Amino acid sequence: MELLSIIHVLVCILLTSVILLQVGRGASTGASFGGGVKTFFGPAGAVSFLGRVIIVLAVIFIVTTLFSSIFSPKTKPPEIKVGTETSAILVHSV
Repeated sequence: MELLSIIHVLVCILLTSVILLQVGRGASTGASFGGGVKTFFGPAGAVSFLGRVIIVLAVIFIVTTLFSSIFSPKTKPPEIKVGTETSAILVHSV
């Protein structure tokens, strides 16, 4: 489970870095005011190397997320018992 968490964190960092490295196709002054809408709704050519890296990292991210949710320990949430010090703190803080 620890190895899966380490892989997941590394993929998150790499995915964020690669997305920030990618330059948008409508990356001009007009793109921030709606000039890049045509590139958002339709493909404008072949996928670049960074685009393929993003796709692979996104798939790995989804798989590690699913595996971590499937293999996470299924425990009940802790119960607060009336009369204990913790419950007194919770009641008086409200």
